[in-house]
Amino acid sequence: MRFMDTTLSDWDHAYNLLVRWKVALTKLLIPFFIENKYGKLVYVESVSVKQPVENLVLSNSMRMPVIGFVKTLSQETAGKNICMNIMAPGYHDTPAVQRVFRKKAEVNGISFEEAKQSLVSHIPAGNMGDPADFASLAAWLLSPLSNYVNGQTITLDGGATKASF
Repeated sequence: MRFMDTTLSDWDHAYNLLVRWKVALTKLLIPFFIENKYGKLVYVESVSVKQPVENLVLSNSMRMPVIGFVKTLSQETAGKNICMNIMAPGYHDTPAVQRVFRKKAEVNGISFEEAKQSLVSHIPAGNMGDPADFASLAAWLLSPLSNYVNGQTITLDGGATKASF
């Protein structure tokens, strides 16, 4: 939703839904990883951490604290053989993205297909991402092949994000 459509209760709910449980789960896992001298975590956020998504003020805002805590914690645990990274997907063919298209259609008074096409047309790859491509990156980040990748936010968006970092 847009900022002016939110309530403070919406903000509290978004914090619990997008931030708090990740911090709580991480606090439970890190001691186990330290004890075992190994651990991998991958947080799934959104491309909105690099470029805000229209009509998603709560998601755009509440995903940034996760970036901050993961980047800080990755530095604190780097010498303990623990790696944590963030995936920042753009538009992949998933039910969550279908909801974005429906909302865009509703807000702009256009059809679902028009809303979808208006967003897909801005993806240089020319299509939405395949969930299998997303899964393959997650599998790699959780594997020993990525042991030197730590504290990174990796965008999967077909080249749509204009930001350099």
